[in-house]
This record gives sequence, C-alpha cells and structure tokens, in this order.
Amino acid sequence: MKESTSGGRFERAISVAERLSSDTAFDRIYDDEIRAHSKEHWTPVAVAARAADLLTSSGATRILDVGAGAGKFCIVGALTTGAEFVGVERRAGLIRVARETAATLGATRATFVHANIDSFSFAGFDGVYLYNPFYEQISKHTDLIDQDIERTGAAHRFFVRAVEERLRAHPSPVAVVTFNGFGGLMPRDYQFMGDEPAGNDRLELWTKLEPQCR
Repeated sequence: MKESTSGGRFERAISVAERLSSDTAFDRIYDDEIRAHSKEHWTPVAVAARAADLLTSSGATRILDVGAGAGKFCIVGALTTGAEFVGVERRAGLIRVARETAATLGATRATFVHANIDSFSFAGFDGVYLYNPFYEQISKHTDLIDQDIERTGAAHRFFVRAVEERLRAHPSPVAVVTFNGFGGLMPRDYQFMGDEPAGNDRLELWTKLEPQCR
C-alpha cells in the first residue's frame, strides 16, 4: 500500500478503519463515563453500519437519528455510506460529545442538533433511524444516563406520539429503520419491508412510497 503524502490523513485513515472494526475499538474514543453507557444505550458499530446501509439502499440520502446520544450511529453511518446524517438529542452534554467525536474521526457528514423531538421538524429527511429512543423513561432495568429526564409513562407516551405524528405527516418517499422498536406503532401508510437479526434484537425496515398514479 502506498503511504499518503499527508501523514495526518494516513494516520487518521488507519485510526478510523480500526475504530470501525469493533465496539471495543470505537468506544475507546469516549471517556470512561460515556463508554460505560455504550453497551446499553449506543448502537453497536455493526448494527449502525447495517442500519445505515438499509436506509441508503432504500434511497435515503439525508437521515435523521432520533435520540442520537453520543453520536455513534450517525458517525458510523457517515463513515460507511455517502449519506448525510443528523442526530437530534435533548442532552446538551451528549451533543458536545457527539460533535467532538465526529470532528476527531473526520465524519463531516454527521451533524448534531440539541432539541427535544416534540419541537423538531422531520422536514427535509428521507430516512429515519429509531433505536427505542424513549425506553429509558419507563424501564426499571436500564441504567440511567443521568437524572435529567422525566421517568414516567406519560412522558414516554408523549414523545412516542410526537414521533408517530411526524411519521404520519411526513411526505413520501421515506425509509425508516428501527432497532428494538421505538415504543409506538408505524402509521398505516408505511409498508413493512422486512426484518433481520441484529445485535440483541432485530432491525426492521419500513417505507412510505410515492402514491402510484392510476
């Protein structure tokens, strides 16, 4: 292999390739506190790469990650596909981590927005990724990331309904991939395209297609 004339780019290329080889390798970029949440809260590298591939193979070019956490899905997707990824996350501290990680790894097509999903528009996206983003609010067995969220059934239902409403109103075409579901039901005008084993659960692919002219 011919070495790049830019040592920095060459070293970063090696580093990125190594980090994408496993979760252990990728998670070393995080500090101990963020790394401790990875197994339970962040999408595994292999699952992220496959989910991104399913979305882009379905035509998605601008993909929204609801509840982006430390940015792992968006960063892996940006480094393994040609699509643009935007993560929305309500914890400001995680937004800072995600942005710093993306910058370190050169994931220039991964960006992150600090917002609650009930005030965030899905406009302009043709792909959506959902890794059960509100489960922390109702689970009695999940380690908490912090104490900053309301852990009630009412809060969980509120945010799930916000996603359902945005999916229902979203114009076609759009592809959606879920991992461990999202706590709600896909609107009726979305077609289930299939599922497959992934990580500790399954990936499901749904699409909302353009109406057929008759």
